[in-house]
Amino acid sequence: MIKKMMISIVTILSAVLLSFSLSHKNVEADLSSPVTIKLNHQLSVYGSNPMAYMPGANVTFKLYDLTNDYQKHQNDENYFQTLKSLNQGIEKYIKQNNIQLVETERTDENGQAIFHADKSIGKAYLIVQEQVKHFDNNGLVYEQMTDPIAFVPADQKVHQDILTIDTKSAIVTRVPYFFKYGRTLDRKETPLAGVKFVFYRLNNNRREYLTNDNSWQIVTDPLHDSAIKKIVSDENGLVALNDTKLVAGEYYFEEVATLKNFEISKLAQQIKVNIPAVNSVNDVLPITVNGQPLSKVSAGTMPDYVMKNAQPRILNYQKKPTVLPALPATGVAIGSISVIGLVMVILVLFMKQRNRKKKGEYK
Repeated sequence: MIKKMMISIVTILSAVLLSFSLSHKNVEADLSSPVTIKLNHQLSVYGSNPMAYMPGANVTFKLYDLTNDYQKHQNDENYFQTLKSLNQGIEKYIKQNNIQLVETERTDENGQAIFHADKSIGKAYLIVQEQVKHFDNNGLVYEQMTDPIAFVPADQKVHQDILTIDTKSAIVTRVPYFFKYGRTLDRKETPLAGVKFVFYRLNNNRREYLTNDNSWQIVTDPLHDSAIKKIVSDENGLVALNDTKLVAGEYYFEEVATLKNFEISKLAQQIKVNIPAVNSVNDVLPITVNGQPLSKVSAGTMPDYVMKNAQPRILNYQKKPTVLPALPATGVAIGSISVIGLVMVILVLFMKQRNRKKKGEYK
């Protein structure tokens, strides 16, 4: 009898718990607010001017649930902009902050991809594109990349539970660059603007300089030759060789004019640039400057962390001021000159008197 009662109680409790669980799930389902994200992606047409675009077919995007990280940064007005600027460092940020992947989708022939999310208040998402690599005709490699997109669905315009997001890729290139800094006499480092450089390669130990029309010339005075391309440091000290197609090989920056109070260092006269050859689109090695690997440049804009760190850095050193011999005080100087003059007058008079006496004796 007791056994039957226990079985009945367990059965009733199980039924109650099951009912509660189902009702709880229904409540959760009712609280969620599904939304379909329709992504329209376009690829840049390399070399077009002005820039043209075509449907970005077969490009993979990932949707991440950003909610927990977003809630930690709700008071940060620059949070979404910071994520956008990470670009090349976004994967590292995702791992460090344990941001969870929701979906991975590839665009169709029209450049469209569909994701499923929740537009409930407080929900936030992050869309990240995987890199797409291409070869140019002359073997140069460039990539197409879209900035990370962070958003709160509840803050967006949603039409019939469909949120449309349009994306355009930027061309990511390998660009040689460095930062020009000066070290002052008190050992502080400051960016130097307006410092001039030229760019050359060696051909049978002869320097061929890059010209304004992207050809190469041998000249004796690259600074004053108007045909030679001059690369000038900006207000951040940045020296970057943009809009130039360089095949794999070794090149050099050469500083030819610096600021008035600084000296051109020996290192600044031959800054080595190495552009590695590319054998596979899956293994694109970075450009190095004096052996230091460089970050890639998206749409001609340096990543924020590159501008913040200002590396690699090439230094010039402030000249030491010329020290003149110490002069006596004005009053002392005048007094000294007066005494010397008086002595000289007396000496002249003495010599004249002596000569007169001698003449008188000979007479």
